[in-house]
Amino acid sequence: MNRIKSIDGLRAISIVMVLLAHARPTMPRILTDHFFFDFIANAALGVRIFFVLSGYLITKILIIEEAKTGFINIRHFFVRRILRIFPIFYLYILVVVLLKISHIPNIIDKISDVVPALFYLWNYKFLWVDTSGNANWFLGHFWSLSMEEQFYLLWPFAFAIFYSKNSGSLFLRVLVAVIVLMPVLRVMTYFLMSDNRGQIGWMLHTGGDSILIGCLGALVEKTERFRSVFVHYLSNKWLVGFTLIFLFVVSPILSISFGGSYHLPFGISLDNIFILILVFWIMYVPTLFAKFLDHKVMVHIGILSYSLYVWQQIFLTDIHKYWFNLFPQNLIIVFLVGFFSYYVIEKPILGLKKKLKPAAAKNSVDIPVV
Repeated sequence: MNRIKSIDGLRAISIVMVLLAHARPTMPRILTDHFFFDFIANAALGVRIFFVLSGYLITKILIIEEAKTGFINIRHFFVRRILRIFPIFYLYILVVVLLKISHIPNIIDKISDVVPALFYLWNYKFLWVDTSGNANWFLGHFWSLSMEEQFYLLWPFAFAIFYSKNSGSLFLRVLVAVIVLMPVLRVMTYFLMSDNRGQIGWMLHTGGDSILIGCLGALVEKTERFRSVFVHYLSNKWLVGFTLIFLFVVSPILSISFGGSYHLPFGISLDNIFILILVFWIMYVPTLFAKFLDHKVMVHIGILSYSLYVWQQIFLTDIHKYWFNLFPQNLIIVFLVGFFSYYVIEKPILGLKKKLKPAAAKNSVDIPVV
């Protein structure tokens, strides 16, 4: 499977939404008080798009590998994930520690604040660690990377053990059941853990359906019914128009208006479904929007999205008033650092990753990990 440019373009839109939301406290109010800013700076939707893409792409690669080789090489899977994720992730943590020791003592309260991040447990750390302090900004974005890493630890084993040509349909039904159960777990958590309601979407068992819906999409896509029925509906302009309006306008309004009473039982699930429809639409239906996503600038931003996501917290904050925290240079610096991070550090390491791909996965798409 060759690299899908439109997906990189969608990742570009997602990372821009996240960056604008995080930069908001540093931006002039004449920009942020505008009615449309809340819709274009929707970090929650941006991250959820990344989750759906991750589930879809990782499962797509596993399906291709299983079909061509007859098995899933778990060891190679984890080596490739480590080479993709770990270098920049741990370099960022090292930089935060060095900044605390040298120039910015209050970037985190104490060195031990980094421990939950080191072990990809940030999304559960509120269960045993104080959630106050600056670390919750400068390391706080690692909740999403923690959820993804926890998913990576479980999904390839579940896929390798339970998925096959004979058991695929059962595997699909179980996956649907788990996805349907997630909103119930969110509502239960809301009432049983009232002090931690703000973290409900962080945990794998309450927010992981955003990733799993992408996995489901990859499994459904390979079925005959998908190609004979669903692809036909993707060309329906009314379905696509409603999808875009719902995701970028209606859903944010409902979430703001009704909060958790809408978002937890219904909103997240509806977003997941419509994001998957959007992903299929940009892949299967040639449109001006898909052409826009295919533009080399959008594709390049999408390729840089992981680097941008990891490094942006240092710059997009009003906690400190250094020159690199001031708008607009903070956004410019984020892109410069992301560019440097990708081409000087990540890309050479990704060369090693490609050498470790099994024959079935050669030339396959790189997996977004935000």
